[in-house]
Amino acid sequence: MFQYVYPQFEKKRLLRVEMLDQLRDYPKDLFDLSFQGFGNGIVNGCSFTWDNGVLTISPGIIYHNEKLYMLTEPFVMDCKAEDRMRYLKVQFLTEAREMGRIIGNTRIVLEEKKADGATELELCRFRLQNGARLRSTYESFSDYSTEYDTINLIYQPYAAAGGSTLNPRLVRQFARELIRGGVTDPLDAGFSMAALSNNGVVSVSCMEEYLSARHGEDFNGNGNGAIYRGLLEILKDNGKGEFKRRTGNHGNRGMLLI
Repeated sequence: MFQYVYPQFEKKRLLRVEMLDQLRDYPKDLFDLSFQGFGNGIVNGCSFTWDNGVLTISPGIIYHNEKLYMLTEPFVMDCKAEDRMRYLKVQFLTEAREMGRIIGNTRIVLEEKKADGATELELCRFRLQNGARLRSTYESFSDYSTEYDTINLIYQPYAAAGGSTLNPRLVRQFARELIRGGVTDPLDAGFSMAALSNNGVVSVSCMEEYLSARHGEDFNGNGNGAIYRGLLEILKDNGKGEFKRRTGNHGNRGMLLI
């Protein structure tokens, strides 16, 4: 049956161990059930600012292997220009047990090696040139893939039902640009409005099906990079007044000029 149990504290009544256990377990059970079926990634927060060789990560929450990790204070680290691609990652350490506590620790590192999906999570990547400033503001959807001096969020996994997906910030930008450019394909209109109504949080399976239908090729399991490139191509095609639509199996393509 469905139920909830919450301890009631009253005067002249004994405080039992079971009552404290209920206080401990209720929020944990709530989180566990709320995130059932989610993929690893950012849940909220974790934005970036850079100033005078210092990179700051704002407070946020990440989800990894069915555990929530919280950054409650801004994290500051040195970040000098090195003119090569570097990856900001969270490394997940072995759980520690001490004084009646279980502690899940992490380490935030900036390296030249891509994240190992089993034990690490990519927060962003960038290539900062000497004398330049690292920016985290973007002028357009295509600007998110600027190679130099720009924080790249494309490959950052975002936790969502059904698996890791694209950062909602990028999805919102795509939807706004597509609508403002003049939507003629009902599929584009439906996807864009659904994305905006959900603040940009779109499951990876939904985006893969949308891109497969739009491009006439299979996008399943290709990752954030392929999803971003597929969305970018739709914006470019929309600017030309054309769109592609699957006509049969994934290997066939159709194009309609409008």
